Amino acid sequence: MATTFNASINASDFEPYPVPEDDILEGTPNSRVHWVRPEGQGSQLVGIFRSEPAVVRYAWEADETIHVLEGRVRIEVEGGESLDLGIGDVGSFTAGDRGLWHILEPFCELFVLTA
Repeated sequence: MATTFNASINASDFEPYPVPEDDILEGTPNSRVHWVRPEGQGSQLVGIFRSEPAVVRYAWEADETIHVLEGRVRIEVEGGESLDLGIGDVGSFTAGDRGLWHILEPFCELFVLTA
């Protein structure tokens, strides 16, 4: 098993990350992902996620921490807080939570999912 991960990324390195149609409330997210640490390579999944403006429902299946690299998003966690995040901001969420992502402009984040 690899113990280190390194990537230099350009637009062609992203693969489609389809959002279920029922979870898209507005817009066309055209979501894409680049896996830095893919599944099966330890207890974390790490990737870079891109999306166009949209409003989507999301359920956290694992604890997730994000760092916004580009754009802005407002995340409304059901029964909890609403976070407004922009470039440089960090947010962390708990497995089992659900919420709405209001992707306000072209968006890019580094995310870490922890099992």
